[in-house]
Amino acid sequence: MPNPNPALATIERFYVAESAYLAPGGGDFAVIAATLDPECVLYQPASLPYGGEWRGPAGFERWMRAFGEQWASLEVKDSRFYTDGDAVFSHSHVYAVARPTGQAADWPLLQLFKVRDGKIRELRPFHWDTAAMLPALNWVG
Repeated sequence: MPNPNPALATIERFYVAESAYLAPGGGDFAVIAATLDPECVLYQPASLPYGGEWRGPAGFERWMRAFGEQWASLEVKDSRFYTDGDAVFSHSHVYAVARPTGQAADWPLLQLFKVRDGKIRELRPFHWDTAAMLPALNWVG
């Protein structure tokens, strides 16, 4: 049964596409791009090696490559979603292994998605403590 909340249905499509893309053997980024507004913006904390603003589907794809250079594996668990009109909040816990050091890291994550016409137009992740992530990445921001 389709999700009755259109914004949440968009985020669910995004997560399915992202999981397929990141699965062993990879996937087609076009499936992720289909969930993104042409003017979407992803905001990452400046303290991270992939920090900054990533604009449009092409920017999002560049971010995914930059992110993949830092994390060898990543699993998101215990996701809970909260909606307010076209805004969707996701609260989850991330378990990852850093590519530069092989160290495991985990952190709580809150994300804000803003959706327009069935596509993500803004994504803002709020990591609990980016400073705690940096040693695993061997990164000084």
